[in-house]
Amino acid sequence: MESWLEIRPLAEAARTTARKAEGAAWRAIVRERLGPDTEIGYNAAGAPVLTEGRGYIGVSHTRGWVAVVWSPHPCAIDIELKTRTISAAVATRMGIAPEIEAWCAHEATYKYRGLTGNEPEASKISYLPHPKLVVAVIR
Repeated sequence: MESWLEIRPLAEAARTTARKAEGAAWRAIVRERLGPDTEIGYNAAGAPVLTEGRGYIGVSHTRGWVAVVWSPHPCAIDIELKTRTISAAVATRMGIAPEIEAWCAHEATYKYRGLTGNEPEASKISYLPHPKLVVAVIR
């Protein structure tokens, strides 16, 4: 199976209990795409993993949006609203440029490193077009 990526807005009513809605939304995406009996566990770092050798998933959420990437190989994703700003102090502390794209790449890299123990090759990080979000994905 080819890898896939899905991004969805959360329903307006779901925003009142955002964390719970985000968790339910990404699990629904995984089970819609891979089957209703797909088992989801968590690794030592608390990141979601598929059981039974079903491949790898990466999950991200931000105000009102959730994204899931699946691949037969390790993968990671981060999404942020294009309107979000990164303070100079935070950027300096993280060692990144103060642009939202740099933040997304940093977050996706952190997730990938937690999954594999390795730094991803720079060529594996890509940005996907979206009208409201910055989407950084590693697969």
